[in-house]
Amino acid sequence: MPRDASTIDIPFPVAEFEGRLAKIRAGMRERGVDLLLLTGPENIYYVSGYYTTGYHVYQALLIPVDAAPCFVVRKLELGNVHHHSWIGDGAPVEDGVDPTEATAERIRRYGAERARIGYEDQAVFLPPATLDRLRARLPGARFVPASGIVEACRMIKSPAEIAYLRRAAEAASAGMRDGAEACIAGRTENDVAAAVYGGLVRAGSEYAGSPPYVTAGARSAVGHATYAMNVLEPADHVWIEIGASIKRYNAGIGRVVTIGTPKPELARVADLMGRAIEAMIEAVRPGVTSGEIDRAGRGLVEAAGLGIHWQHRGGYGLGISFPPGLGEGHIMDIKPNDPRRLEPGMVFHLVPIVLVPGVGAVGCTDTVLVTATGHELLTTMPRPVIRR
Repeated sequence: MPRDASTIDIPFPVAEFEGRLAKIRAGMRERGVDLLLLTGPENIYYVSGYYTTGYHVYQALLIPVDAAPCFVVRKLELGNVHHHSWIGDGAPVEDGVDPTEATAERIRRYGAERARIGYEDQAVFLPPATLDRLRARLPGARFVPASGIVEACRMIKSPAEIAYLRRAAEAASAGMRDGAEACIAGRTENDVAAAVYGGLVRAGSEYAGSPPYVTAGARSAVGHATYAMNVLEPADHVWIEIGASIKRYNAGIGRVVTIGTPKPELARVADLMGRAIEAMIEAVRPGVTSGEIDRAGRGLVEAAGLGIHWQHRGGYGLGISFPPGLGEGHIMDIKPNDPRRLEPGMVFHLVPIVLVPGVGAVGCTDTVLVTATGHELLTTMPRPVIRR
C-alpha cells in the first residue's frame, strides 16, 4: 500500500507515481490484461521507484488492474522495497526456493488464478523456463504478451524526469572533460577510463548503463571496444563515448580527442561528422519523423562516400537504464525511413559515428531534448575534435 513519502527514499513525488500507475492500468484495460507481471528492472523502477543491483535474480512487480500492486523479491531485497518504493507490499523469497510459487500464491490471493496475466515477452529477465513454471502453477490463467504497455508511458518524459536527464548530461560532459585531459602520450587507455570515471562520480553520476568506451587509434574502429591497457602514442586519437546516470536516468556523449595535431584524413572525417551531428540536432523538433532526423546526418556522410562506414542507427531514446543497456532505443530510436514522429518531452542520444578501417572511430554524439518549439542540447563539449 502507498506510504508516507517522508519515510522513504523515492525519486519522484507519490502523485507522479500514482499518475504513472493510472496510465499503465489504462493500457492494461485497452489490451485486455487483468494483472500485469513486470520483471524488467527499468519498468519496475518507472512505476515504483524500487531498484537494486541484484536484478539478475528473479524479481517481479504484480499490478492488478483494480487492486494494490505487490512485489515478489529475494528476501535480501525486501529492504529495498521498504526503502526505495512507494509501494510497500512485498513477498520475500528465501534463497534456494523457487520464486514462482510465491508469485503464484500472490496471484491466487488476488483471485486472479483464472485471469489474463500480461507478461513482458520482450524482457531479458523472464527466462522461458520461469514462465513455463508459472504457467504450470496457474493452469487456469491465460498468460498473454504485454510488452509495450509500460514502455508507451515512458516515451514522453515528465519535467521531473527531464531535470534528472539534464543533470546526467552535465555529469557526462564532466566525465568527458576529465577523460580528454588524460589523453597524453605514454599513458594508457585505462588511465583515460579512470579519469572518466573520476569525473563522472565527482559530478554526481551513479553507475551508468554501460562502461565508458575508450579506445585509441585504428583499434577504435572495432564496434563497442573499450579500454585495454593500450599505451597512447604521440600520433594517436582517442575515441571516448560515455554515459552518466542520475537516479537511473542516463545521458550520453562521445568525442574524438587527438594527441597533438590530427592527421589530415582524421581531420577531414571529423569535420564531416561534426557537420552531420549539427544537421541532425538542427532537424530536431516536434512533428519531424525519426527517419528525417537520421537522413539529415546520414545523407551528408553518404554524399561524402563514407556511408558504408556508418553501420548503425542514428540515435536512440534516453531515460531509465540499468546495465547492460544505456538507453531506451527499444521504445523509440532514430533510424532510416522510420515514420514515427518526435514529440515534446522525448530525449535522444544522437550517435553519428563512422568506423573507418585504418583510421578508427570518428564521430560526435550528444544528448538532445525535444521541446515544444524545437530542441535543447543537453551535453556541452566542443566538436568535432578536442585537441590535446
